[in-house]
Amino acid sequence: MTRIVLVCERLDAAGGVERFCCGLANHLAGLGWAVALASTSPAGARPPYDLHPQVQVLHAPLALPPAGGPLRRLALALRQWHIGRALAGLLRRTPADVLLLNGLTGAVSVLAAAPGLARRAVCCDHNHFDARSRPWRWARRLLYPRVAAVVSLTEADRARFAALNPRTEVIANASALQAPTPVAGTAPVVLAVGRHVAQKGLDLLLQAWASVAAARPDARLQIVGDGPETAALQALATRLGLDPSVAWLPATTGIEALYRAAALFVLPSRYEGMPLALLEAQALGLPAVAFDCPTGPREILGGQGGSLVPAGDVAGLAAALIALLADPERRAQMAAAALARSRSHFSPAQHFARWTALLQRVAAG
Repeated sequence: MTRIVLVCERLDAAGGVERFCCGLANHLAGLGWAVALASTSPAGARPPYDLHPQVQVLHAPLALPPAGGPLRRLALALRQWHIGRALAGLLRRTPADVLLLNGLTGAVSVLAAAPGLARRAVCCDHNHFDARSRPWRWARRLLYPRVAAVVSLTEADRARFAALNPRTEVIANASALQAPTPVAGTAPVVLAVGRHVAQKGLDLLLQAWASVAAARPDARLQIVGDGPETAALQALATRLGLDPSVAWLPATTGIEALYRAAALFVLPSRYEGMPLALLEAQALGLPAVAFDCPTGPREILGGQGGSLVPAGDVAGLAAALIALLADPERRAQMAAAALARSRSHFSPAQHFARWTALLQRVAAG
């Protein structure tokens, strides 16, 4: 029986990396693997996604120092070191043939605390190559050459990861949500899904929405998620006079119903890896508008099923949303194209098969 530990810093959040870990864990457990999920979530915390009964959930004991004050960046780095050391200790005590380390900061901090784990580790940043600050990229350059394999989510980043480690593979994300026909709603509802952090560009979306709301007073924007910038974003919406047209919804495992009720999906991110929310919208046949950030949206949409706007172009984002809200025929064409591209390029079966083959090779040494 092959033994694998999938490492994710937090499993008690409804995010893309957490959903990926739970989905892959379920698939491998169904194949008869001995599967464990390891995180620093509090003991007893369970992921918000369903788990196969044979998947074990492990918790690394952790007491974190505060992260505020004038030396905030240094404090955050120190917290990350504590996280990596706690996870490394847990992994050293847990028998495994292969380890899957998810996220650059988590992988680097674990490998720095326990370099001996590298020979059976697979690393996946779940973001584009330049997403993190220079110190983290420097540490990755030192540590990733030692690991058994590296996964890039996109072809665009393959060469840069391969320069660090020639045992690099591209495995695109895939949506767990599927639909036989497009589900796009007819009401003028635009849906955004993501954590309330700078990366997701929700401040840019709100600036664009001021123009959309002026042109389409009947339109509504639903923003699903939470995070450290919630209060600032809601204050921005109030200053822009958007409160009547913007709804703030908590992260939920019942996201499919919200996709089905929307006319459009919007992804205003400043940067991404292979955004799961956009893949989910595409797999359900929901037309999308997205910033053409460094990696992700262009590979997913492929010129079909959505509209790409130059990265950071607030006026362009507003214009694209206004145009598509006024054109149901175009939205229907995009919906059909989105569904077809999802099936041909991002099937869950292909996604799980490639991950399984890679992990089997690493486990076999």
